[in-house]
Amino acid sequence: MQYQVLARKWRPQNFNELVGQDHVSRTLLNALQSGRVAHAFLFSGPRGSGKTTTARILAKALNCHDGKAGEPCGKCVACIEIAAGNCMDVLEIDAASNTGVDNVRDLIEELHYKPARDRNKIYIIDEVHMLSTAAFNALLKTLEEPPPHVVFIMATTEYHKIPATILSRCQQYSFKLIRFPLILKRLQSIAEAENIRVSTQSLEQIAFSSGGSMRDAMSAFDQVIAFSGQTVNDDDVPMLLGLVAPALLGKTVRSIAACDVEAILDTVSELTAAGQDLQNFCRSLLGQFRDLMVLKSGVSDPFVLGVPESLLPDLTQQAGLFSREDLLRLFDALLKVEADLRHAIQTRFQLEMGLIELAQIPKMRALEEVIADFTRLVGGGAPPGVPAGRPAAAAPAPGRAAPPATNALSEAKEQSRPVPAARKDLPKEPPRAEMPAPADPAPSLSQGSAGTRELLEKIAAAVQKESLEPILHSLAGAKVQGDAVVLDLGAAPNEFLRKQLKDNLAVIAQAASTVVGRIVEVLMDDMTPVSQAPTRPGAPTAGGAVREEDVLERARREPAVKSFLDAFPGPVKAEKIKP
Repeated sequence: MQYQVLARKWRPQNFNELVGQDHVSRTLLNALQSGRVAHAFLFSGPRGSGKTTTARILAKALNCHDGKAGEPCGKCVACIEIAAGNCMDVLEIDAASNTGVDNVRDLIEELHYKPARDRNKIYIIDEVHMLSTAAFNALLKTLEEPPPHVVFIMATTEYHKIPATILSRCQQYSFKLIRFPLILKRLQSIAEAENIRVSTQSLEQIAFSSGGSMRDAMSAFDQVIAFSGQTVNDDDVPMLLGLVAPALLGKTVRSIAACDVEAILDTVSELTAAGQDLQNFCRSLLGQFRDLMVLKSGVSDPFVLGVPESLLPDLTQQAGLFSREDLLRLFDALLKVEADLRHAIQTRFQLEMGLIELAQIPKMRALEEVIADFTRLVGGGAPPGVPAGRPAAAAPAPGRAAPPATNALSEAKEQSRPVPAARKDLPKEPPRAEMPAPADPAPSLSQGSAGTRELLEKIAAAVQKESLEPILHSLAGAKVQGDAVVLDLGAAPNEFLRKQLKDNLAVIAQAASTVVGRIVEVLMDDMTPVSQAPTRPGAPTAGGAVREEDVLERARREPAVKSFLDAFPGPVKAEKIKP
């Protein structure tokens, strides 16, 4: 006798044996027991979920000679013939092979003949979505009002391709993917009945490789038994099914986390020597990082993860090696590696370089953290790893002068600046009156007074960009000078701090205006204050000459000019426009 595969041998023969589709079996069973059976059914769902099997069980329940309502006996001639697929009153039609309107017309002509032996004439149309539009239209009237002895049962894996006119004439049942614990339990019962010695770990891999399809799981189990015989070796299952061993995926993830390049190269060498498909390994590694991200998000349901429950402890440990941001970056980088492998000539080299690049990603830190740490170092705060009790460098105490070199430099700059002449009326800009000196001028920054520090603290608290607040706290102070607030960079101005401040002067000026109570400009101590700067580029100084440096400095601060210079860097000089 010809061997019968497990998927056919262990096909459910009644509603009680149907696995994972309780909502369907219960509805149909109640309809049969109450006599409220429709004339047309549509079963839709993924492959291997039991659509055709349920159609045969329903046909047996409708035509069984000896069983109770909804419970076919399985022993009468009708049940035996329907189970074997050769009952003359139950016709199974493959719509993929009979797609035309002529096939449907032949079917309609046969409907008027009564059943040869059983109570109902049942048509099971598999993959009904393959029918042409003309075939569907020809079936509409018959499907809506068939003869009393005819029942249509249609099955499809692509529900969205069924016309709405057909859907409205059928009772629709949606089949779901079967949960992995149910598939595992079914495989265990089959292995016990077939006297197959196989471990739970191997059955878990078979169940989870099926993707929720019972037929796929049984076909894979059949293949494993054909190779291993009555005793299944755990190492044979991944090799036969083209799976990547979970231990190998875990080893690769830990190598990436530890930046162990030697272990990464050993893994790729091992895969190549075993003849594994490197692109399949890359896809499996993508799924591994996806599972780690799901675990990191707090979801631990094996069905959602798509992994056996026995692997959860190890996956949880792997997820603890990364942050969520690291996992997202790793997944995106691995997607690029997988796409490059499709077109790579040397897939091994491409995979090796891609995994080594992945190993560098976990070392990356957020830019905000780096700036905050660098600011603490520059400002005298305790860097990471330094005990909190260790004293940090503080700002100059009140009354203490700044280092002589800095003061001398500041005085030299002040003395080198020419005194601007009185402003002239401009044709395109109304004259601007000089701001009178305040009655109680702000104390000098060189004195390190509390007032300059207090003003700086208020500006730092009012600034709307959080990353600027620690940078402002690291400065020595600030003072009001005319229509400007001048920031004192302190004894040792840093180029990084200077660039950050220069790029965000507008944001700081908005906070300073809120604190001072009027619109002010923010300058650094090495920039020309408003009270000393020309009204516009080209304004004459006290000596009647225009300083080219002042013109360029003021022009570079204009947003449009700054944007242009960022795009086209190069030497810039000021030239007077001839009338």
